[in-house]
Amino acid sequence: MNRIPGPHSAFGWRINMFHFFRSPFAFQQKLLEGYGKLSALGQSVKPSAVFAFGPELNRQILSNPNFFEMSTALVKIPKDTVMGDLFYHNLLLMSGEKHKEHRRLIQPAFLHSQIERYGQDMTLITEQLADEWRGRTLIDVNTEMKKLTQRIALKTLFGVQNSEMMDTMGMLINRFTKSFLLATLAPLNIPFTPYRRSLRNAQQLNTQIRSMIHEKRQESDATDVLAALIRGHDEEGSALSDEELVGHAFSIYTAGHETTANALTWAFFLLVQHPNIYANLMEELNAVMGGSHLTQEKLSRLSLLDYVVKESLRLLPPASIGTRITNAPCELDGYALPEGTNVFFSQFITHRLPELYEDPNYFKPHRWQTIKPSAFEFLPFSAGPHMCIGWHFAMQELKIVLAVLLQRFNFSLVRNAKITPNLMMRPVHGMPMHISLDHGTFERVDVRGTIHRVIEYGVVPACLKK
Repeated sequence: MNRIPGPHSAFGWRINMFHFFRSPFAFQQKLLEGYGKLSALGQSVKPSAVFAFGPELNRQILSNPNFFEMSTALVKIPKDTVMGDLFYHNLLLMSGEKHKEHRRLIQPAFLHSQIERYGQDMTLITEQLADEWRGRTLIDVNTEMKKLTQRIALKTLFGVQNSEMMDTMGMLINRFTKSFLLATLAPLNIPFTPYRRSLRNAQQLNTQIRSMIHEKRQESDATDVLAALIRGHDEEGSALSDEELVGHAFSIYTAGHETTANALTWAFFLLVQHPNIYANLMEELNAVMGGSHLTQEKLSRLSLLDYVVKESLRLLPPASIGTRITNAPCELDGYALPEGTNVFFSQFITHRLPELYEDPNYFKPHRWQTIKPSAFEFLPFSAGPHMCIGWHFAMQELKIVLAVLLQRFNFSLVRNAKITPNLMMRPVHGMPMHISLDHGTFERVDVRGTIHRVIEYGVVPACLKK
C-alpha cells in the first residue's frame, strides 16, 4: 500500500494540528510545497487526518458525499435535547435522500425573485446604519458589519420589524452561540456549567422561534425566509415539521451573518489599501447611482463592484478551509483512506494556485473580466451537493452593503493598526477605520500584523489605472 507523504513528529499527528491552528495559512502552504497536493498527518498508511489541495481533489471530495460526509465528531451535544433540536436539523449535517428532500423544500426561499425582494430590506437597513454613523469619525468595521448583517438576517429570515425585537433575538442567539462552544467541550448537565447555561439559552431561543412560526402561519403576505420555509412543500405535499423549521431557521441565521460580516470587513480592507481600485470603484458608483437610492437595475450595472466582491472572496475567503470525514474505506488521489479519516480541503490554497490565478497573492479585481473558474477552482461557498444554499443571497448582500456605505462615507485604515486574520477569517484585533463625508482622498497606510503574510502589494498594473 502506498504511503501518503507528510510531516512526522515524535509527538504524533496532534503536534502537527497544533502547528496548523497556530499558523494555519503558513502551515498549509508548507504542506503543499513540501509534500504535494495530498499530505497526511500521523501514520501515513492509516492517517488520522489528510490535507487535500487543488480543484481536482476538491471535486473528488465534494462530489462524493457517500464517502466524504460532514463530520460531527467534535460536537458532543446529545440529539435528544433542546440544543440538539437547534443544531442537528440543518442541511450541512444531512446526507443522502434526506438532504435532497430538505434542500428541495428550502430552495423556494432562495429563488432569484425572492432574493430580490430581500434586497429592498438589505438596502433600507444599511441606510439606517449609515444614519447612525452620523457624527462618528472612528469605527471598528468588523463590529459594525456584524451588527448590520445580524439585523439583515433577522429581518429577512424572521421578518423582525422593530429594533427592540431585533436586539432581543440577537441577544438570545449570541448568548447561545457563545456558551455552546464551551458546552461542546464538557457536556455536563449540572448547575453553573456552560452546558446547563446552553440548555437554558437554547430553550429560550427555541420557544421564541416556535412563537414566530406560530404567528407566521397566521400571515398570508409575509415575504421573509421563515414564511417561505413554512409554505414550502414537495410534489407529494410533504412539508417541514416545526422541529425542522426551528433547526433550519437557526442554522441559516448562524451560518450567514458572521461569515458575511467578515467578508465585508476584508472587502473594505482591500479597497482602502488599494487606492487606485478604490477610486475607480467610486467613479463607477457615482456614475451609476449618483447618490440616489440603490435599485436592482442599478446594482446589475455595477460591474467593477462585482469584480471587487469576487476578488475579495478569492483572496480572503470567509470560509478558508473545509472538513469532511470518510464514512467508508475509499480512495483519494490514488491513495487508500480508511474509514474515519478526517479530510481537510482548502479554499485558501485553491484560490492562490498560480496555475489558476496569475499573481495569486495580489488584489486584482479586473482579472474577473476574462476568467471563469469552475466551481472547484473558486469555492468561497463550497461546491457540490452541499454548496451553500444562500450563496446568491450573500453575494447580493455584499454588493448592496458596499454600494450604500461607500456612497455615504470615505473609509481609511487607522495607521499602524494590527490586522491579523485567524483560521475563521475573523480579524482578531478588529478593523479600526476612520470614516468621513469627504471622498477626496484615497491613501494606503502602513499596518502591522500577519496580514502581510497573505497579501502582497506592488506596482498596480496599467489596466487598473484607466
